[in-house]
Amino acid sequence: MGSRTLLLKSPEAMRAWGRKFAKSLRSEDVVALVGELGAGKTTLVQSIAEAWGYRDGAASPTFALANEYPTKKGMIFHMDMYRLSPAEAAAFPLEDYWGTGLCLIEWADRIERRLPPGTKTLHLKITAPTTRTITVKSSRKSRGK
Repeated sequence: MGSRTLLLKSPEAMRAWGRKFAKSLRSEDVVALVGELGAGKTTLVQSIAEAWGYRDGAASPTFALANEYPTKKGMIFHMDMYRLSPAEAAAFPLEDYWGTGLCLIEWADRIERRLPPGTKTLHLKITAPTTRTITVKSSRKSRGK
């Protein structure tokens, strides 16, 4: 597994990086977003969805658990595991989403063992009021179909 860490000094830099990162994503990818409240997970999802052509404004699915965003590049599934108990997280049908669209999962550390091989993991950390680091880890293993 390879990794790299980026320093982003503003919300605008986060959004710009998210749009650039979106170009590397395919419709069958799974992206795990990990970080404390306010680290920028939803901001990153919004920029990815925007880069894929979604214009209705991606919103955090904290209570809906999963939002669907149809785009020209394919469906985006935006999930949030924040409020789920361990039993609820275990019952959530994650595997039904694999391979059906781009899966962006906030608070993915809560379901880490269920993530498929090939998942791209983004660890976001607050380093100053407007500065964040993102550590990007990608598994070299590909998912079998």
